[in-house]
Amino acid sequence: MKSQFSGIPSDYVPLKGDASSRTYYRGRGHILVKYPADGAESFDNYLLWTKRYRAGGIQVPEILDVNRDRMEMSLEDWGDADGVAWFHQLDTFNEKVAFVRSVYRLIPLIQSLEQRNPGRAEKGIDVEWELNFFLDHAGDTIFKNLDISWLQPLCAEIVRILKGGDWKLAHRDYHFRNILVLNGKICVIDFQDTRMAPVFYDNVSLLFDNYLNLTEMASEVELRMNTPIFRWVALQRNLKALGTFAWFGYKQGKTWFRESVPLAMRHVASHLNTLGLKQELKSWKKLMDSVAASGYKCE
Repeated sequence: MKSQFSGIPSDYVPLKGDASSRTYYRGRGHILVKYPADGAESFDNYLLWTKRYRAGGIQVPEILDVNRDRMEMSLEDWGDADGVAWFHQLDTFNEKVAFVRSVYRLIPLIQSLEQRNPGRAEKGIDVEWELNFFLDHAGDTIFKNLDISWLQPLCAEIVRILKGGDWKLAHRDYHFRNILVLNGKICVIDFQDTRMAPVFYDNVSLLFDNYLNLTEMASEVELRMNTPIFRWVALQRNLKALGTFAWFGYKQGKTWFRESVPLAMRHVASHLNTLGLKQELKSWKKLMDSVAASGYKCE
């Protein structure tokens, strides 16, 4: 498609960014996305997965215009109501459960995208790299001056268990801020990093969302949530998220990511408790107390 963009018009409104180096603007009936100069792989992945998600019956924003030379694309505008905002405006518990279920039911459709493309070898996430990222960046920010050496053998055990388990295709960042709702219709965004991941990866990303506390209703949606493999995957996912919050919230100037640290830490405590890891839970609670003393409420 021939691009209409030669710069950012003065009437385009900058939008709050996500956990990436992309920048977003609301234009005249569309969203303009600008990728960094080194973002070619992510740019191309977005184009690829848009086609695959739409072919699989999953609603994602329509691509209206592309300029790969400028690393820009124009997307259908689904408004500002993400899944978190939509959830909070619902009146009753049953309405909220129904909404969560409607988003949760898209996970098998995402997993089935692999089967629609037989013979294609999908990339997998690197669970070890993600946990090392957490240790490196949370260690000198969220847990600065605190002893987290005991987390290294725990992370090694998580890697051992997950690498030896079942893997499925996953959105990889499936939470309610990556869901948009317009006139009651659901749209999935930020799917360009779709790849193979431990089974239940998207499930735990949603039910143990770090932006929306679903503690009271998660068991209404998923009966397997207290099984060991579900919680091991959830433990990895929430630790990985803490690394992301540390990187963007402390080192990249996106301070709003710090607000999600307390809920993520409570999720980790829940996983350790369910898995019966008593000593690790005791040590984790000490970290929670220290973080809470610094200004975050993790109780």
